[in-house]
Amino acid sequence: MQMKWYLKFLQGMLFLYFCLVFASSNAADSPAPVRLDPDKIAGLGLTSVPSDAYIDILVAGELNMNVATLFDGTELRVSIFESTPAKTDHRTRPTDVDEFVTVLSGKLILTEADGVAHEFLPGDSLVLPIGFTGTWEMQGNYRELVVLMKK
Repeated sequence: MQMKWYLKFLQGMLFLYFCLVFASSNAADSPAPVRLDPDKIAGLGLTSVPSDAYIDILVAGELNMNVATLFDGTELRVSIFESTPAKTDHRTRPTDVDEFVTVLSGKLILTEADGVAHEFLPGDSLVLPIGFTGTWEMQGNYRELVVLMKK
């Protein structure tokens, strides 16, 4: 009777050992979640974008832009972008990736090539498909969280 208890105990320990070995070997293959930097989301510690980066499509305002990459993966890039009030026209420079945007501050007005305007305020989210050719107008202290599909 005592031998059965001991064998069951050993079987249980062996099972536990293999579970732990299997779990730890799989854990090494699995990437960890990435916490997005709350300071950068708040607009702290961003890097200036050269003022001439969008000069060819600037139609109003002055582009003083800052950006920070929060995650740069195989297929996605997550960034914080902010700008002073400005308007850009993308008819000659369509967007070249799909974008998911959440407006954090300011106001965004996207106007399609046919004149249909869409306004987005803080807390609003949108998807801007690749090939957008309208205008992009940022008002106020504009800041967004943007997720880009990589080419």
